Amino acid sequence: MALGCFNPAIFHPLWFSTNNLIRQEEADSSDINLINRDVAIFSSEWFSLQVTGDRYSVYTEDPTKFQPLRDLVLGTFKVLEHSPIRAFGFNRYQHIRMATEEEWHAFGDHFVPKESWSPILDKPGMRTLTVDGTREGATANQMQIKLEPSGKVHPGVFMHVNEHYDIPTDSSLMDANALFLEKLQTSWDDFLSYWRGVNEHLMTIYRRRD
Repeated sequence: MALGCFNPAIFHPLWFSTNNLIRQEEADSSDINLINRDVAIFSSEWFSLQVTGDRYSVYTEDPTKFQPLRDLVLGTFKVLEHSPIRAFGFNRYQHIRMATEEEWHAFGDHFVPKESWSPILDKPGMRTLTVDGTREGATANQMQIKLEPSGKVHPGVFMHVNEHYDIPTDSSLMDANALFLEKLQTSWDDFLSYWRGVNEHLMTIYRRRD
């Protein structure tokens, strides 16, 4: 995801194929929701893209396509080297199915103990837990981890990890773009590794609660 100033109208599947970013067959089979001067929304066989005037977002639900997704973004902004970028981030989402409803409730109770809320609420339960911080070895301005009940699997937990970078305000257009591309190349794998560690840590300390 990137924040900046974009021209949604150019983000057409044919533009991607013309610039050798996706295959012609992928462009031809893409499902176009809407593309005009204000917004571009389309999906290919392995990724989905949404662009507005100030926000670029592309994602995949296929874990085997994480590296191709990074390469797609790299290629896109090498072509669009003059697009102003003011911030960007890496995001990983997961819906985790719990074995039983009891485990699902216990997971929420572990991170948001009911004892803190029972005196002032009947049937308290975790709706959304968001924790901000930084992490060792990363130059990101902020790490954010969010937990909430899954809207896709039940009983299940939705986990969202975000690594956010702000572009220094005194950066030139080229320096901002270069920083974005550099972090895509050097920090993408590290972020995915960190996400796996977050997942393992949270599930492990939950299971050790007793």
